[in-house]
Amino acid sequence: MRYLQLLALTLSVAATNVYADAKEFYYQRHLQKHSKALATTIHEFQFDQLVDPSDSQKGTFKQRYYIDETYGQAADSPVFFYICGEATCHASALNGAIREHAKRFHAKLIALEHRFYGKSQPFTKLTTENLAYLSTGNALKDLARFQRAMMETKAWSGKWVAFGGSYPGSLSAFYRLNYPELVVGALASSAPVKAKANFEEYDAHVTKVVGDQCATKMREVVSEIEAARNNKKAMLAIKKSFDAEDITDDVDFLYAIADVGATAAQYGMKDLFCQALDSEKGAMAGYVSFAQYLAQSWQMRMIDMTAQAAMSEEPLDYLNTFGMRQWLYQSCTEYGYWQNAHHDKSLSTRSSAITLEYHQQLCQRLFGIDYPVDTQATNTKFYLPLFDASVSDIYFTNGEQDPWSNLSLTANNGNASNPLLTYYTIKDAAHCDDLRSSKLSDNESLKLARKQLDNLIDQWLN
Repeated sequence: MRYLQLLALTLSVAATNVYADAKEFYYQRHLQKHSKALATTIHEFQFDQLVDPSDSQKGTFKQRYYIDETYGQAADSPVFFYICGEATCHASALNGAIREHAKRFHAKLIALEHRFYGKSQPFTKLTTENLAYLSTGNALKDLARFQRAMMETKAWSGKWVAFGGSYPGSLSAFYRLNYPELVVGALASSAPVKAKANFEEYDAHVTKVVGDQCATKMREVVSEIEAARNNKKAMLAIKKSFDAEDITDDVDFLYAIADVGATAAQYGMKDLFCQALDSEKGAMAGYVSFAQYLAQSWQMRMIDMTAQAAMSEEPLDYLNTFGMRQWLYQSCTEYGYWQNAHHDKSLSTRSSAITLEYHQQLCQRLFGIDYPVDTQATNTKFYLPLFDASVSDIYFTNGEQDPWSNLSLTANNGNASNPLLTYYTIKDAAHCDDLRSSKLSDNESLKLARKQLDNLIDQWLN
């Protein structure tokens, strides 16, 4: 189909490691197939990190990291610190825009894999008991302990700047917030720094991005699937058309359906998606075609976007995919981020079965957690302090089309109020676009976002 050919042409050709959810992981992996070859100067190492940062008696684990000193070989060269997130960290983390910035400022590059993701495993099993050591606070302490060790053992005396996108973008901001003596500045790209359980704004944002006509078509598909829930044979037939008959829970399936549409909005593919829904064969057939393209091109199954993909307690099962179990644990215990159906049906394009109750049952199903996530505690510790007059030198960038921008600091959200921080919304941009390598087709707003970061880095270093 012509719209699928166009879709392939619209995708960026440079990747980096930034994730907000499973969709982002598979998008990044798809981009890596078209990325520039990795520099041979990127080297992999391991660091002995504390399992419990507050108790050295609990032992250590091997935490993976990458270094590239191509552009900064002096002891006093700046260090650009890339924070990896909720999936395996690859050497490609030091590709993308951070590499271009490092070349301009003659900086060293370093990236640290997040505890419990990839090969940085404190335990052999991802049980609920073991996952208790997976938290934002521990991740930040990991960064600080690692950085201090690098500065001491390697005698690096240059200033450090933190980089991160999506959840690692939040970590980048929180790292500067909590350890201003270690990093002189931070890029928080597409960073959802505000924890929220009922994140219905995500649904509303997707609905707005696709437009009224397309939203109506999406609702037609969702309504047809919802109606089939009382007919096992009809539901199985629909699941089979999406190659999703292995999804046992019907609401899990409806969530995967919502993620297909959200993918189109989140990554600048809404026109192509909406063209598919206008297929002469009907909206359902168009939805199936678009979903099949994503599955084939991104090497992603529908089940990979559901809670069913988080059942395994084996770390190796998540080594080459999104860290779904670990991330859902963080969602259940710290952030929520539940992309529920909006209470106003005119602002919704996902099933009304996707609710807080559904997500609470998900936490019970996976981890035996029978209490709601305490987002107030998370926000009191990390989000609200960002407004303190003592906090400075964090650059918040967000894509205009990105639903996650609703939880970041932006003028549109009315929370870009700390004058010592910098905020910029990139016109027509998707999630973390400013972290990808620059290309000729970048719009002026995206170019300006990167130029502004260069100016800020110059200030932070000098």
